[in-house]
Amino acid sequence: MDDKIYSIGEVSKLSGISVRKLRFYSDKGLLPPTTRAASGYRMYSAADLERLGLILALRDAGVSLTEIGKILSNRLAISAVLELRLKALEAEIKSKRRVAAALRAAIRVPDPTTDDLRRIWTVTKLSQSEFRAAIERFFDDVASDAKMSPEWKKQMIDASTPDLPDDPTPEQVDAWTEIMVFVSDKEYVAELRKSMSSMWNGEFDPAAYAEASNATFARVRQAIDEGAVPESETGKAIAREWLENSAKAMNKAPDKAFVEWHNDQYRKYHSRSARYYELLRILRGERQPDKISEEWSWINAAMGAAL
Repeated sequence: MDDKIYSIGEVSKLSGISVRKLRFYSDKGLLPPTTRAASGYRMYSAADLERLGLILALRDAGVSLTEIGKILSNRLAISAVLELRLKALEAEIKSKRRVAAALRAAIRVPDPTTDDLRRIWTVTKLSQSEFRAAIERFFDDVASDAKMSPEWKKQMIDASTPDLPDDPTPEQVDAWTEIMVFVSDKEYVAELRKSMSSMWNGEFDPAAYAEASNATFARVRQAIDEGAVPESETGKAIAREWLENSAKAMNKAPDKAFVEWHNDQYRKYHSRSARYYELLRILRGERQPDKISEEWSWINAAMGAAL
């Protein structure tokens, strides 16, 4: 290794770092001089130049002076520090992308108000965990008066929690924002709470209901794909079986009152539910229209025709 000794001025010229900054690193204990001249000036070796190069590289990577000090004193592995810094940088990039997405969404609003900006900005900057917490609060409120099983509620939360892409399109930001409006609507929550409490009344069998709905909607999808209309004999048969099995799961009779209850639920919640699934589809980047809404519309019409 080169055994030449350099003055602080020479180190400054070789590295492009000001003498003031070199003194700062020295005073922090990061770049102590190898020796001092008789006049007291700091003198550095070739090894010190390599040390300075490492300091500068770590600073460019965003590593703090404290962490650099630990690395130089062998109290912290470089790989561990760089891994942590990389994670922080990736999170920062993700955040910046969301900020850019928020700006694009705000620009699309004609004459945006302060409320528009606040809504878009706040929702876009929510982390995924914070968004899930909002969905969980929504279902906690909806199920507060119902004897809903924890497993069922978790399934509903998992199915209803969207993921905002790292680099969302303006359409996805709008969908993300609209979902937050859904779960923040107190009147909607109150309506669903009333509906859930009447359904989850201690007599509801969620396993039987799930089995019946899975079997029914598989038949509905096949019927739709084959071109069968709800008013056909196929539609009526599927509807009668659905009414019988769903009523049994809810400990009710598959009579006209039960059909009216189904129709009432459909009128109240179908349009919102359909829109929610559409928003989820947008967030997931799916091109095909959501089929759940189409299937519910078909079976509801078939029930009307069956009775």
